[in-house]
Amino acid sequence: MIDDASKYYSLSGDIPVGGPSTWHITDWDQRRVVSVTMDGEQDDDNAAIQHFRRYSSQLPLNVYRIHLSDAGEIISMYTDVENDRTCCVHYPLLSEISVPEGVLTVRRDELEELDRLGPDADLVSYPPCSGTSATRVVFKYYFLWQYAHMSWKEMNLWMRLPRHPNIVPFDKIVLDELEGRVVGFTNSYIPGGSLEENKSRVFKLEWLKQLIDVVDLLNLRYGIVHQDIAPRNLLVDGSTDSIKLFDFNYAARINRSPLPQGESYVEHRNDVKGVIFTTYELITQNYNLRRVPHEKQNLKDLTIEWIKHPEVKLDHSVASYQLMLQEWQERRAGNLHGAHAGAAPEAIDWPSRPKPPLKTISLGTRNGQPSYVTVENWDERRQDIRDRGDKVLNWERPPQRLLDSGTRVLSSGRVLEC
Repeated sequence: MIDDASKYYSLSGDIPVGGPSTWHITDWDQRRVVSVTMDGEQDDDNAAIQHFRRYSSQLPLNVYRIHLSDAGEIISMYTDVENDRTCCVHYPLLSEISVPEGVLTVRRDELEELDRLGPDADLVSYPPCSGTSATRVVFKYYFLWQYAHMSWKEMNLWMRLPRHPNIVPFDKIVLDELEGRVVGFTNSYIPGGSLEENKSRVFKLEWLKQLIDVVDLLNLRYGIVHQDIAPRNLLVDGSTDSIKLFDFNYAARINRSPLPQGESYVEHRNDVKGVIFTTYELITQNYNLRRVPHEKQNLKDLTIEWIKHPEVKLDHSVASYQLMLQEWQERRAGNLHGAHAGAAPEAIDWPSRPKPPLKTISLGTRNGQPSYVTVENWDERRQDIRDRGDKVLNWERPPQRLLDSGTRVLSSGRVLEC
């Protein structure tokens, strides 16, 4: 289930002088945008989000805007399409992208929801209605254009990584059911929770060695920096007793210049630093040192003596973990960020995201003449697409409470009857 603090987000608002104020709120649970209007000037989206939270799971999917009183009660609801602020993202066709040999595809409407892990990430299974024989995977996608480039980077990087016992495997490319466009991907599901979620396990010294080895592989052989090494991105595969790294949405190619949109190489996020901080956090359960901006996170702030949290279980002394990290840090000294440009022997690369069709936008009249500009059409208002008779890919789905009550839902949002 998506935690309540992450369920709602406002990307924009209309705040005229004197009001009324309108905030356009993204509901990650139902994957839709609802505009919340309040009287007066509301220059902060918090009030709109808090009021909307009370009604979100009760509002029909055809409600696009609500007008609230000062007390947060609904005065009116709007279902006319003029109030629909939903935009549709341009997704590339499968034929437009370069797919490595052996990578397979699955359609979005062939995935059945099991749980909603977070914004743009669901636990799903396929084929639908197959019970215990179904394959469980994590479906990562995007329905807002702001996340398109990052998703493109993560999918292309992950599906090109050779299979490795300490990296969660890439599964399939996900296509829409309308035109076969690429809307996301799946990766294997490893049960048991992350090292941040499941603190009851013994944190083994061998797992630290595995993490060090896979980071060296990414940095030095493949020219990739993960940039988000943390307990929340580490799983343990109980069947092989091995640690597995996942979630490459912050990853980047080392020393690639210029970096495409959605990809950012930050020296302060180097993986050596990430592994050391992660180990310290797992042993001490002290997460305070990384609650500051990355450029202010300093390994020198770590105390010489790491005090093990009383509930943490280790299979070696704390000193053994520190020694392994110290020896590794010395080996990587002067090369904390990975190989120099072009030095990675098996550097992973991928093409840029295919560009969408161009569209012409009117800028009004200048000097008595109409003025226009042509731009790349990365996203478009849903109603504009419908008005010209083109197909619309919808993402709306029932609220989590229906899923919890036993309603079966496909990743397309359609309620399933088996």
